[in-house]
Amino acid sequence: MRLVGLTVCLFMNIVFLGMGAYLYLLWIQYWRYAQSNTLLADQTSSSKNHSRRDLAHEIEIRKGRPMFFRAPEPPTMMEPESAPTLPPTSAVNLSTTTTTPMPRHLMIKAIENHKMKLTVQLRTYQMDGGNLLFKHENKYGVNYRGVKIKGEPTRESILCALRKAEVRALRDGDEPFTRLGVAKYFPSTTLLEGRYFNTCAVVSSAASLKGSGLGDFIDSHDAIVRFNHAPTKGFEEDVGSRTTLRIVNSQVVTKPEFDFWDSPLYRDVALLVWDPCNYTATLEQWYETPDFDVFPVYFRRRLMVPQEDLHLLHPQALWKLWNTLQKHTRTNMLPNPPSSGFLGLAIMLSHCATVNLIEYIPSLRLSKQCHYWEEWHQWTCTLRDWNRELVRSRRAHLLERSAHINEFESWTQIPEGRMIRCSS
Repeated sequence: MRLVGLTVCLFMNIVFLGMGAYLYLLWIQYWRYAQSNTLLADQTSSSKNHSRRDLAHEIEIRKGRPMFFRAPEPPTMMEPESAPTLPPTSAVNLSTTTTTPMPRHLMIKAIENHKMKLTVQLRTYQMDGGNLLFKHENKYGVNYRGVKIKGEPTRESILCALRKAEVRALRDGDEPFTRLGVAKYFPSTTLLEGRYFNTCAVVSSAASLKGSGLGDFIDSHDAIVRFNHAPTKGFEEDVGSRTTLRIVNSQVVTKPEFDFWDSPLYRDVALLVWDPCNYTATLEQWYETPDFDVFPVYFRRRLMVPQEDLHLLHPQALWKLWNTLQKHTRTNMLPNPPSSGFLGLAIMLSHCATVNLIEYIPSLRLSKQCHYWEEWHQWTCTLRDWNRELVRSRRAHLLERSAHINEFESWTQIPEGRMIRCSS
């Protein structure tokens, strides 16, 4: 009887201890969240311009939206002869009403203020990503068990980690496609095989490109990456006209409204198609239950246009890239595949001496409009991308080693990506 009483007493102590620890953990998370919001409010009120901040703190998760990757076509240019021409300062559309050029010291001050606000906002969302008070949809069954790098990673360590992430397309020999007799439709060459460039532009679809006047600057690059159904016709002054590689998700390939078969957007360029899979899924499991059934369209197009430079991304390449980012991030990332922009960056790092990310980090032209070719206005477009991009954007800040003026002009430069020597 005494033993039973001792057992019950011990059990009750363990229960109360566990409850106390759990409540303490919730309390700590609450105060961290409150502190981050206080910091954000303080930083905002210190600004002279008092920008309108109707930005919601609620994390909104998009329904499984695919990622991208694939290969280009321009000439191989390995000698660092031609640097891209810088975009004209006069083309920048400042969010002010003045009609006279802004003095340089005021422009630098405005840039620093904008950059400070962005950093605070991104850090707030990053803390929310690992906050127990928020419930995040884990559609892909993400369960990261790897280690995390202690301290702030260096620029070189992140660049090397991204280059080692092995972002690749499917090829002959990947099961179950070889066994099913369809692997022969995959290209015999690898993505961007033998192609190296001096300068590359990874162009986002952000609405802030509208009115930027960056078209000539973008077209001056040796290779240009675009995403999904982002058009160039009619927007050449702001986004340029050339495309080397277009990365498209499986929705663009399968939904009739995107006209994948007949639209000139998807002709005479290298194409990389991607469709997300579960975090631990095998290729066979993914083939049986894709997010969008891209396989009939992909195999039919490969059969009818065999000379086309069309690739299908290995789905686990997305999660290898995600693992790399999580390893170098102290807080928990949202359990979604990396964005198309970061996928494009990871691919081009191995092929370009310098990569310029165009409107990857929101510039002073940040607007409510979703895409530069649409009139639909909603803040959640930008915030949703921030929620998924918070770690990627902060890592881009670290990777960039050029003047702050770049972000004011809507581009972030990552130099020496292919030149850095990484240990094996």
